[in-house]
Amino acid sequence: MRVLLDTNIWSSLGDEGTSRPFREFMQSRGLEVLVTPSTLVEVMDLPVPEPRQRIIEALITGSRRRLPTEAMSESAEVVAEIRRARPAWLRAMPDTAAVASLNTFWTRTIWRQARETSERLHIWQQAQPPIAPHIVRQQRRQRHDVLETRFNFRPLTAIKARLAPETPDHYRAGWIEGDEVDAWRAELRDLYWHQLVVVPGRAVVTRQDTIFADWVGAYVDLRRLGSSRADFTRFWLYDASAEAVPRNWIRWAVRHIQTTQKISGGNPADEQHSSYLVDADIFLSADSRYVSTLKIVRDDAPFAMAEPRLVSGDRCVPILDRLAAVL
Repeated sequence: MRVLLDTNIWSSLGDEGTSRPFREFMQSRGLEVLVTPSTLVEVMDLPVPEPRQRIIEALITGSRRRLPTEAMSESAEVVAEIRRARPAWLRAMPDTAAVASLNTFWTRTIWRQARETSERLHIWQQAQPPIAPHIVRQQRRQRHDVLETRFNFRPLTAIKARLAPETPDHYRAGWIEGDEVDAWRAELRDLYWHQLVVVPGRAVVTRQDTIFADWVGAYVDLRRLGSSRADFTRFWLYDASAEAVPRNWIRWAVRHIQTTQKISGGNPADEQHSSYLVDADIFLSADSRYVSTLKIVRDDAPFAMAEPRLVSGDRCVPILDRLAAVL
């Protein structure tokens, strides 16, 4: 059984200094602990060095297997679907050196640097253009619309998108007039057009993060992919399969269910962590709102994903006792 822990659980393990007993505790139950780069990135945001370093030590000592970055895994899903449905977009020769370099950084280098001293990485991360505040503002606007229209999100697989009369022609290209399509398709079409076509074209000036273009572009000719917006639209609206892009589907679903609840500044990180739920059997968190969101997503998902379980947040109780209660 593979287990993922939310950052709040790793925080308790770090504060109590029980990462080694925790590892033995999990091994005795035949449970493999997975750890994700997104958790390390979230911990890097903590402003005080001492607790930050304690949690990093817990992540490294208490886990058995580090997963690749979610950007790599989500991009791999997209590349696999392109290989199946749009092989003409593929590069003649994949840039495997670029992939190896990126993967080495996220599975080895960044962890080593974080363990030695996290302050340099913390300063670097704080200097990056903030994305989370924009996502939170957008979700607050969406929540206002949800409350006003009393929109029903269940089941997630039944949510549809359609073209509005005022939709510009460039956005309509490839979308059959009058068609209702699965909402996740329209949103991922927009997301990946932005990440693979728009961002790389202006990143030299804007210094935007090109991570998805880097991963996908190692296998796909992005110029060919972006040469026809109509064909790109047809790929996402009619050819891609939810079962083939589960990480991308989960992130879409989590974003939408989050808007039915009170909007939190931690929503973007929670959405990011959710990409890994196809890697595990159990996900443990002390955040009741997040667990509630994931239970809804799991009920509606057209594929298997980790079972979310709520761990008590009572820090007067030792973390190993709280974990034992839900395992």
